[in-house]
Amino acid sequence: MTFYSNTKIEDWQSRERSALRLAFLESRKRHTLSRGDRQLPSPKFRHDLLAVNSFSRRTWGEAVSREVSRFFCDGGDGATHNQDVYFVSLMDIACARSPEDRLTDADLEFIKNRLRFGLRGYSYLGMIEPAYYVNLQHGVRYAGKRCMFWHLHAMVWGVARKELKKRLRKLVEAGRYAAIADGLDATHARKIKQGRLPKSVAYIVKSPCKAYRVSVRDREDDLGRPITDADGVVLQQFKQGKSGLRHGDRIMIFHTMKHLHLDRLAVAGGDGARLLKTAKRVASKDETATLISCIPGPVRRRKGRISMARR
Repeated sequence: MTFYSNTKIEDWQSRERSALRLAFLESRKRHTLSRGDRQLPSPKFRHDLLAVNSFSRRTWGEAVSREVSRFFCDGGDGATHNQDVYFVSLMDIACARSPEDRLTDADLEFIKNRLRFGLRGYSYLGMIEPAYYVNLQHGVRYAGKRCMFWHLHAMVWGVARKELKKRLRKLVEAGRYAAIADGLDATHARKIKQGRLPKSVAYIVKSPCKAYRVSVRDREDDLGRPITDADGVVLQQFKQGKSGLRHGDRIMIFHTMKHLHLDRLAVAGGDGARLLKTAKRVASKDETATLISCIPGPVRRRKGRISMARR
């Protein structure tokens, strides 16, 4: 078994590809898909590193896995790693967008810089992705019923656990990171156990696969009794739930991400910058796919890559 095979990315992306293909056939929103849209998940575009292409996810995941294995596991299968590594998730309400919004280059850079701010000075490697909130209650920090909440998952190393948690706690207190609703966590950090590094890599490079909801419920004590204020009014709290994506949800996420490339969604710092640079080179070294044949309208080339022009 290799590090990459232990990530199970192949199995994960195979299921996601089948689910997207079914959504293309059965979703009531399938009429929003153009001929070019329907061809983007094709394996012939794997080296274009498209965010909506499961074969691109596999290519990208294999390249990242190889570099992580070399750096932390001496090229091994991930059963052990040679230093403390932390899995960190960072969120901020400033990175929430309407499901209909299409990120510009400036938007993307703003979100990346906003989310990785708390990791300055550390070694890290991660990716941003959207969490699709399909139902938001009144009182959350986003003014809308639905949103794409862009957030960051990253591996962080070269820092003590206490120092990392202390920094993130202070940044939350300063308002630098804010969850979508009161009572929900804006940051999360945990030490990756031995043997779990491949799974962490898989989670970082995965495609979005869940829909989220924020509901309101009465606060209760340990015995299940309502908690009230001094006037006897029952206090309330927000609760987050998640479920599998429905066909229409997959179409919405597809439109949100169809113009994005995986290497552009990645962020890194410290020793992680070198890992990311090599992974980008490896993943795109055989890049021969072109989008010209399937995308109607103007296209543009940037550094040898074909991408859709904005309209």
